[in-house]
Amino acid sequence: MKRFLNPMKWMVCAALTVVMFSCSDDDPVITVPDMEEMEPTSNIVELAIASTSLTQLEAAVIKADLVETLSGTGPFTVFAPTDDAFIALLGVLGDEYNSLDDFDTAEEIELLKNILLYHVVPAEVKAADLSAGDVGTALTDNSVAVIASGDSFVIGDASTVDANITATDIMATNGVVHLIDKVLLPQEAVDFAASLLDIVDVASANPDFSLLVEAVVKADLVTTLQSAGPFTVFAPDNEAFGALLDVLGSNYNSLDDFDTEAEIALLKNILLYHVIPSQVNASDLAEGDVATAFTDNSISVIAEGDTFVIGDASETNAGISATDIGANNGVIHVINKVLLPQAALDFVGSLKDIVGIASSDDNFSLLVEAVTKADLVETLQSAGPFTVFAPTNDAFGDLLDVLGNDYNSLDDFDTEGEIALLKNILLYHVVAAQVKSTDLAPGDVATAFTDNSISVIMSGDTFVIGDDSDVDAELSTTDLEATNGVVHVINKVLLPQAAIDFVGSL
Repeated sequence: MKRFLNPMKWMVCAALTVVMFSCSDDDPVITVPDMEEMEPTSNIVELAIASTSLTQLEAAVIKADLVETLSGTGPFTVFAPTDDAFIALLGVLGDEYNSLDDFDTAEEIELLKNILLYHVVPAEVKAADLSAGDVGTALTDNSVAVIASGDSFVIGDASTVDANITATDIMATNGVVHLIDKVLLPQEAVDFAASLLDIVDVASANPDFSLLVEAVVKADLVTTLQSAGPFTVFAPDNEAFGALLDVLGSNYNSLDDFDTEAEIALLKNILLYHVIPSQVNASDLAEGDVATAFTDNSISVIAEGDTFVIGDASETNAGISATDIGANNGVIHVINKVLLPQAALDFVGSLKDIVGIASSDDNFSLLVEAVTKADLVETLQSAGPFTVFAPTNDAFGDLLDVLGNDYNSLDDFDTEGEIALLKNILLYHVVAAQVKSTDLAPGDVATAFTDNSISVIMSGDTFVIGDDSDVDAELSTTDLEATNGVVHVINKVLLPQAAIDFVGSL
């Protein structure tokens, strides 16, 4: 049939007085500016035959026995994937599918037919008619999603990658064609692709996972994640890896900067920390700790509203943005943060001084603001070692509440005396030595605020920190290691007597 139709291709191309598609192999698909003023002379199938950019679509329509259907009266709207879109799909499907000829069983041809019908809307929908929402297709009980994207629209399918519309309103006698840059996949096609691809294949096919794939290759985990499994992978997207690199500082601008044996080993452990050695679909998620492929390290599944977040050894949880992306050896869930085991936190801490650690955590933004205002940045970036009991933003908020209406923010510490007091309060949180949590013992500890001490007080199986007030500070996190000391997080701003006297004067 292909040989029979090829001469027709050139006859139609020569006969069209309005050039709606180029007949030159070098020319792009075009529409003439006055197209809307002229009556179309070709149906949708004839337009595809006349186009040098839709040869794969033409071949697919023929193979799926849809020529007669799409030559019918319609009207139809066809979201037409270009040749490049079909080539990309074949690339994703792997070595067994090098061309459409490899769809050669009855089941495969039926699948191809359903994929094509998923591109057809049984009504005429011009570009001006597009609006956000689901649109029923000729594949029964399957819809595509028209999604607003800036000043335009994209088309969503059952996969995680949307299709861009590259040309619109190519008119035919039986409807309208819009060109798209991706083959739309109904759920059955997504499931079929998953049955062919392992986890590495699936990640490699999605440009949002390019940094994850780069990391997997660098850490020599490709063979592991292509094995039988089953595995569950919480997959950070490129933005998540970018955020991690930002935290690591100027010495880590890309994954290429993980170039020592120790750094590559750390990267491998970070990646294994994202892998559960069993298949856990979204419907199987439940609150609790889950062991990972990084030995003796677990992540936490935490309920948050109607969904879950994933907790690691840090203070920041990872949101789940997509679930149940299938592979033949497991399942992928997409997350918006690189999960960090304690080993990674220790490594990050080893790269940052105390001010750097505080600056990289939004929970310490008021502490950093105070340190800057009191001109202590250079002091706390010096060699040390120091121990800092670091109050959170909530702790500073509580202090401002106590101070009353005249102190709504740290900006209200604006006189020379107030700034000097703020400096002394901050120095009262600093011990001029490194004291890890295992070194804590009941007793008074001198601080960097001269002649002022804090008290380490036993409280059950742990310790609290006492100041000159009647309320002790609880330790919420300990042993955040920095290049020049250690940070322990507390839930209260410690107050020396000078600060209590100041509060009393208000």
